[in-house]
Amino acid sequence: MPHLSIKHFPRAFTEAERSDAVAELTSTIVRVFGVEHGAVSITVEPVEPSRWTEEVHAPEIEAKPHLLWKHPAYSQPIPNEGTA
Repeated sequence: MPHLSIKHFPRAFTEAERSDAVAELTSTIVRVFGVEHGAVSITVEPVEPSRWTEEVHAPEIEAKPHLLWKHPAYSQPIPNEGTA
């Protein structure tokens, strides 16, 4: 505990990008939640833009606004990859 789950439009990541993201996210979670590095886990899941509303927006954003620490700034329909 804690576990961070990130969903995103598909794209390739270099090992350097993955390493940097893991280090930065883990460092922030450790600091904010007051846990050890070994307590943090992270998943990164690509979701096709055509499935975003069904798989992410409706069940995780619209259905659980009380759990969001940051709300998205995009509007419906979901913008194409590379826009926000």
